[in-house]
Amino acid sequence: MKLIFIWLKNWLKYPLVLGAVLPTQKIASDLMASEVNSELNTVVEIGAGTGQITQSILNKGIKEQDLILVEINKEFSKILKEKFPKAQIYSEDVISFLEKFQKRFNRKIDLIISGIPLVSLNKKTRDKLCEISVENLSGSGKFFQITYFIRCSFSKEVIKKYNLSKKLNGFTPFNVPPAFIWKIYK
Repeated sequence: MKLIFIWLKNWLKYPLVLGAVLPTQKIASDLMASEVNSELNTVVEIGAGTGQITQSILNKGIKEQDLILVEINKEFSKILKEKFPKAQIYSEDVISFLEKFQKRFNRKIDLIISGIPLVSLNKKTRDKLCEISVENLSGSGKFFQITYFIRCSFSKEVIKKYNLSKKLNGFTPFNVPPAFIWKIYK
């Protein structure tokens, strides 16, 4: 219950940054983690919030110490560190994190799972985040995005520039608000 109050307090202060009135519910979290498996080398969750999707990722077989979480909100980062003490948690801007990813880790990302409300970002920032994400993906890498609109958050220009495919991977009305899960892949 404490997490709900922390979430709501932050949502009242930063509604466009959080995007959703409540943390992602289990059905949506499980859809976001639907292609996670223990064979993946590098899984990065951006906009990890208070860890609902993180738990679904771990339930699919990723070891906690192998999971990389990025969350700019300091209060949420503290919660993540308490809930997932072995995870690699970065409390920084996601664009900055991704710009340093290759140098920091010397590898590509197999799967990015994003809880960032991309539609609330201006187009320039959204496209930059999408582009740098794609540039960090491995050859078979995928990007999963939760959104509260039926439209994919990646612009047509980014999809075309990187020759990407997109697929509505799932929908659940049992989320507040109802959630659409998009998969973007090479």
